Amino acid sequence: MDKTAVATKVAENLFATEHAIDDALVATSQFLSTMIEARRELQLSPVLGEVAQARVAEAIASLTEARRAIVATHSTLKSVQGKLGVQHTAVGPESPEEPVERELPKLRLATA
Repeated sequence: MDKTAVATKVAENLFATEHAIDDALVATSQFLSTMIEARRELQLSPVLGEVAQARVAEAIASLTEARRAIVATHSTLKSVQGKLGVQHTAVGPESPEEPVERELPKLRLATA
């Protein structure tokens, strides 16, 4: 395989990984929503299931961080691509946005 074919394969896998994480985020968010709707439908106390809901929210935060890390991989791979002398491979969206690299604040647990 030539370098361009290998680079295309890597790019396709990168976009597939992003898509899989997006799908996981959607499914996990829908799960959280379903849990809350079920509790309301049964007219149960908000305290019931709160720990489980918090765990799902933690999973959403983790998936969001995973997606951010994968998106940041674009710029790293662009550097590798240049070092290998491989031209741009036409895979994924036509005009992808460059990821914004900034430090996100750490979240703290709020107490009542």
